[in-house]
Amino acid sequence: MRPHPLQRPLARARRILGWGVLAAMVGGGPAGAADGAAKPEQPRIALFGETTASRDALAALKEALAPFTVVANAPEAEVAVVLQGPGARGSAGATAFASFLARPRPLVVLGAEPAAWPGGEPEVTALLGAAPGESFAQGAAPTTLSDYGHPITNGVAEPPAPAPLRVWSGLAADIFVLQEATAGEDTAPLAWIRKGATHRLVHLAALNPATLHDAAARRLLTQAVWWAAGKAVPGAAPQAHRTVLPDAHPGAFALTFPEGVGVCLDPVRGGVNYLWAGEFADLRPRWLTKQGAPARLDGPIWYREAAEPAWRTAPGGPAATWRFRGNTARGDTTAFHYEIAGRTVTERPTALPEGRGLTRHFTVGPGQHPLWLRLAPQAGVRIEVLGARREMEHAGFTGESGGEFSVRLLRAAGEVAR
Repeated sequence: MRPHPLQRPLARARRILGWGVLAAMVGGGPAGAADGAAKPEQPRIALFGETTASRDALAALKEALAPFTVVANAPEAEVAVVLQGPGARGSAGATAFASFLARPRPLVVLGAEPAAWPGGEPEVTALLGAAPGESFAQGAAPTTLSDYGHPITNGVAEPPAPAPLRVWSGLAADIFVLQEATAGEDTAPLAWIRKGATHRLVHLAALNPATLHDAAARRLLTQAVWWAAGKAVPGAAPQAHRTVLPDAHPGAFALTFPEGVGVCLDPVRGGVNYLWAGEFADLRPRWLTKQGAPARLDGPIWYREAAEPAWRTAPGGPAATWRFRGNTARGDTTAFHYEIAGRTVTERPTALPEGRGLTRHFTVGPGQHPLWLRLAPQAGVRIEVLGARREMEHAGFTGESGGEFSVRLLRAAGEVAR
């Protein structure tokens, strides 16, 4: 988590954007990438909102959405961006939004206002998984902003938090809070996600026509669209946290990749306890509960190893002597250092594209004892061993002079779920 004092409160919201005006201003063709390079597989987006936006607010939104393809026909879109709401019942925006929702698809909602939705507050509460309330901290500006390290918030040093903020309460169990504001004893979520089996939802509660002029707000919006579309957020880096995870010894590592792979690496037993389909380990329960609850995983576990020690000096033999020697940053990944049966071993995990799996890269120092890593064959997972022997349910490195090998864990065809 990255808590820090708020340095400057942003301006209050002014007016709400219009779906019709928005489509006309932004246009319907492909746009260039924000960094000047073409982005492959740009998601097609539809835009929804009221019709009272200023031209400068529309220009700010156009700049934020430059990496994507904006379409005028809502049913053709892959993702919807909704500023405050699609419109009241019977409006053109509400009708177009209903056609978009004819089948489940991702949504990015900016500063939801119940009056701008056909179903009002009940619809907003059901969709977002939280109930809108009154102003936060009696209209005071936040004093502390907390960020929990999701790819959507990557690179956002100061989250937008204009006063007054709306309080959202009764958060559903499937919500993951990405950012929140604090003033005294009061807290308010600023950004959260819901990740269903068929679609994703992002609510950036502090974004509105006024805050869209802020660079941090535009970055949040851009990254939220990439994530909602089920794609890795450009520029997001893997995260490594030493924490408490379910079904692991205290001090296990939560290693998460923006490609959609989460890893529980347990330095006590010397192996990967499990992999899950996600890019986020929710550490918020560790900060909010008195006893420090385990971190929450943002997706289902798809690979799991037994609780026994992972390394041997012979296939099926007794556990090898094992010491964890720490971890170091190495580029965009983390390297883990071990001493196994008197040999130095460094492991560097990397994710495969689109959440397809994980590659564990090992560098082994010289030594007399062969090293055998216990594998865990299971349904729905293909295990590939490169640069080492495979015998029974083990991968073996038997050279005395040292070298490298890797183990790749892949989700079977049809099992990949973003």
